[in-house]
Amino acid sequence: MEYDNIKEGHFLERPNRFIAYVDIEGRKEKVHVKNTGRCRELLTENALVYLNKSGRPGRNTEYDLVAVRKGTRLINMDSQAPNKAVQEWLYTGELFPDIRTLKPETQYRNSRFDFYSETPDHKIFIEVKGVTLEQDGIVLFPDAPSDRAVKHVEELMEAVKEGYEAYIILVIQMEGVKYFIPNWDTQPEFAQALLKARQAGVRILAYDCAVTPVSMRIHNPVPVKLTKIEEASEPLLAWYDKGRRILPWREDATPYHVWISEIMLQQTRVEAVKPYYDRFMKALPDIRHLADADEEELLKLWEGLGYYNRVRNLKKTAKIIMEEYGGMMPEEFEKLIKLPGIGSYTAGAVSSIAYGQKAPAVDGNVLRVLARLSGDGRDILRQSVRRDIEQELYLSMPKERPGDFNQALMELGAMVCIPAGAPHCGECPWEKLCTAHIQHRELDFPYKTPKKPRKIEEKTVLVIRDASRAALKKRPKSGLLAGMYEFPSLEGHLSERQVLDYLKEEGLSVLRIEPLSPSKHIFTHKEWHMIGYAVKVDELAEKKNQSGMIFAEPEDVKEKYPVPSAYSAYLYKILS
Repeated sequence: MEYDNIKEGHFLERPNRFIAYVDIEGRKEKVHVKNTGRCRELLTENALVYLNKSGRPGRNTEYDLVAVRKGTRLINMDSQAPNKAVQEWLYTGELFPDIRTLKPETQYRNSRFDFYSETPDHKIFIEVKGVTLEQDGIVLFPDAPSDRAVKHVEELMEAVKEGYEAYIILVIQMEGVKYFIPNWDTQPEFAQALLKARQAGVRILAYDCAVTPVSMRIHNPVPVKLTKIEEASEPLLAWYDKGRRILPWREDATPYHVWISEIMLQQTRVEAVKPYYDRFMKALPDIRHLADADEEELLKLWEGLGYYNRVRNLKKTAKIIMEEYGGMMPEEFEKLIKLPGIGSYTAGAVSSIAYGQKAPAVDGNVLRVLARLSGDGRDILRQSVRRDIEQELYLSMPKERPGDFNQALMELGAMVCIPAGAPHCGECPWEKLCTAHIQHRELDFPYKTPKKPRKIEEKTVLVIRDASRAALKKRPKSGLLAGMYEFPSLEGHLSERQVLDYLKEEGLSVLRIEPLSPSKHIFTHKEWHMIGYAVKVDELAEKKNQSGMIFAEPEDVKEKYPVPSAYSAYLYKILS
């Protein structure tokens, strides 16, 4: 695409979208602007511009403003040039080698697409968008909201449904850019439409152009990144490759190892999990051993990790895998999520890390870093918001390294974009991309609806011992801490006198009683505020009490009976 008669000038002002004033050899000239976009970053005071003399009689303006110099970069800003350049390029056969028909401005439903093309096997609609907005080598579209552009994208999706091929060709009216991303800030509707279009089968291509003052030609393909996540994935993976933590389940990422570690890591710090993971793997090295394990053995292995239903679900799932999948964990997200205790996060982690499947793994860390990256002020506790983020992540995450990508997101949230206190932005690979950081609003994200206050329950814990044994009680088979062992406990904060009365009713002869330090344990929806008493009795005997106490040697308490961490403040009285 070439111009016939180019002249240089210097930009002065632009009173409206269509008209500008330019200094041409010392004379102020009114010219036509061949781009109705804002172009504010291009048409700056005294910018070097290139004008094409129209040669058409009767015009109000003698020149068309077609290009501008921005720093060292020459940018064509003629809105008609992209279609002309694409038409020339398509006739070369580079995109469609067997092209036999090319018609401009072809009607489809309520839209006119820029081109309709046919090959022996395909009918193709093509929409062309010229891109002139550039920031630090990154190009964006649109520079102003365009309902027409959204409509074109939506109708291309309809065309695909009817059997047509559909292309959006983004013509970058300059050379040497890094990548294209839709302008989410200016028009999120267009960005969302592009994302949906790609998923629907519309092919989105971008090419830069070799631009001179007198010509513009399609040149090289340009990477297309449709979301902030796509934009951020490359620096994230580079950061992860450079400094990722060495973790036992990460170094040997079998499906079993990934599954067990991810369940353990729920609500628990990595350093706290490591010894539990090692102990668990030594005792139950594979799914078969887990399926055959005794429940009390499992609870003992899990003792101190909390949320004990997790380990019960592990056994349930192991049995299903043995019975229905021949002892091999399924690799598909859809099958994994149907197993007991495996939600969308764990299913995504196993599927992506162990099997290399494209599947998101969204936990609190991931929600936080993504909310900050995009400045997303939605309530992350709402399931609809979580589903939206999972869907966007699925559409945006790299196909080549999905497991590493998920782990990198988790790592970023755990080590840099931390939940408590100020994030370590200077160490973050997204420092220049993060919306929250750019706006100095890191602590405003993520947004969560305030939680309801936890219910407070007061308890009196009794550490009862004779010369050698200690008293324990087994909790009910259902409910909180089901099937675990606890110290005899009474509702409320009781006085020493009240405790002695209770023990007398149990038939126990008290030799000594002394108060213990108070303790507090926090569950998801409640808190236990505990006081305790150490009680020495003359002899423990099952027949002497009616409340289901059992009497165990300290070594058995340590090795055999699973006692929840809620009682850790009092367990030392038995084990010391």
